[in-house]
Amino acid sequence: MKKNKNFKINDYFWPITVLMLLVLGTIWSNVGFKQNGVLPSSPQLAVPLPVVQTQPMRQESVASPVTILAVQEDISRVVSMVRPSVVGIFRTNTSQLQSNPNGLAYLDPYQSNDGLVGSGIIIDYRGYVLTTFQTVGKSNPVRVTVFTGGRRDYHADVIGVDQKTDLALLKIRTEDSFAAVILGNSDLVKVGDIVLAIGSPFGFARTVTMGIISSNNRQLNINGIRYPDLIQTDASINQGNDGGPLVNVKGEVIGINMACFMPDNHFSGIGFAIPMNDVMAFLNANL
Repeated sequence: MKKNKNFKINDYFWPITVLMLLVLGTIWSNVGFKQNGVLPSSPQLAVPLPVVQTQPMRQESVASPVTILAVQEDISRVVSMVRPSVVGIFRTNTSQLQSNPNGLAYLDPYQSNDGLVGSGIIIDYRGYVLTTFQTVGKSNPVRVTVFTGGRRDYHADVIGVDQKTDLALLKIRTEDSFAAVILGNSDLVKVGDIVLAIGSPFGFARTVTMGIISSNNRQLNINGIRYPDLIQTDASINQGNDGGPLVNVKGEVIGINMACFMPDNHFSGIGFAIPMNDVMAFLNANL
């Protein structure tokens, strides 16, 4: 076989050039597809891909057992802090008890076999007890029952009262020391805050109920006396809760339970407490 002496390299120039252009065009189209999300049907035509909208997966907000246990432990800790300082207060004079025809009235002590029983809190280790005027009425002295370390009964002198704010201060006749509560700042109270009420409703000593702050700075008129800024709560309070504490989740007393709204003597979940900051002026004047 004879070689073609007229063959030259230039005879392959154009076929090779066209082939290279086709390869480069294919590579360029693929790069454009990856960057712009389009699918080329030929080197000259590109068709956009349909965009599928996807919704993010919804995560159910379920409290973990660890969170629930932590909340339970916090509530138990608050109760253990305050409950030893909550006392029962007994008196025999019933002349101050009043009916509540309109539903809104002071919380009265509960009529028990031992007399009338209300609630109070120890605010000083020396035996100073804060309660409401409705609880003690005109009785002096009264009997205070302390429940820590076994039930102990003491006589206590009424050393200060203010009927306009429905407050009373007692001093237990003893040199014993007592566990005292922590007084909080009621100006920091917000609607929705979790609170605990502790007292002796219907004579059941140191009963604990829980709710929230339903409203704040309620202006009410009770038996002709105007209260400008009562704390409203749905924590259950009844007869015998008068003078007991309203406590926040820090274990601080932010109010003194003193009134409720019970139309036709039916529980409505509307109770009222005197803000602790209103109580301070009374305490400073009598301690």
